[in-house]
Amino acid sequence: MAVLIQQQEGRAGIRVRLDKPVFTIGRDPGCDLSLDDELVSKHHATIEAVEDPGHPGRFQYYVQDQASTNHTYVNGERVTLYRLSQDDVIAIGLSSFRFVDDAHDDLEETTRIQRTWIPGLYVARRKAKKKKAKKKRTRSRRS
Repeated sequence: MAVLIQQQEGRAGIRVRLDKPVFTIGRDPGCDLSLDDELVSKHHATIEAVEDPGHPGRFQYYVQDQASTNHTYVNGERVTLYRLSQDDVIAIGLSSFRFVDDAHDDLEETTRIQRTWIPGLYVARRKAKKKKAKKKRTRSRRS
């Protein structure tokens, strides 16, 4: 599966897993990704996962604008239907998302947004990589 990683001032933000064959994005609370932004239409765009005919079990992802008022952009270009590639940037309203196919990227390097004890305040924390413990090998000697 793939994910969208929200881009905020050049840093990675919230990740959203594309866990459905058709993933909806819009202002409507019923969308899979609901954006509270006046520039976003109720049903702004969809991302569809289509099985790659040349590689069973792998998917190709397509973003499609749903006749939105303010359009959908990929890498700065207005699109109606676009096949997504690794690291494409999708802009919807004031939000930008980097497309990552987790078969091609290390998601442990992304940042997660966490809630603080102060209401309405969130902080970005980089996930630490898990280090593999090195096992010391000992040789047993027979006398």
